[in-house]
Amino acid sequence: MPKEKSPDFHQDFSAIPIITSDAIRSDSKKLVDDYCNLFEKEPDKAMASLVEDVCVHTTILAQLQQAIFVRQDQLKKIIAEKEKLEQEKESAEKVRTAQISKRLEKLEAYFHKGM
Repeated sequence: MPKEKSPDFHQDFSAIPIITSDAIRSDSKKLVDDYCNLFEKEPDKAMASLVEDVCVHTTILAQLQQAIFVRQDQLKKIIAEKEKLEQEKESAEKVRTAQISKRLEKLEAYFHKGM
C-alpha cells in the first residue's frame, strides 16, 4: 500500500477566496437546474455526471477538512509556544525584581550605616 503524502505544514491557506452564501445559493440553483435539464434529456449521462461531481466534491471537502486540521494544529502549537514564552518572561521578571530588591536593600543598609 503506497504511503500517502502528509500535508505541508507550511502551506498558506489564506489565499483561498471566501465564498458568500448568496454566491453558493446562486451556483447551487443553477447546478440543480442544469441537472434537471440533463436528467430530462439524457438520464444515464446525468447520473454519471452527478456521481462524478459528488466524488469530486467529497474529495475537495476531505482536503479542506485536512487543511483545517493542519491549520488548527499549527495554531495550537503557536499558542502553546506563546504561553510558554509568556511564562518564561514572567518568571524572568520575578527573578529580576527580586535581584533589584536585594540590591536596593543593600544600598539602603549601606546608606543607613554611613549616616
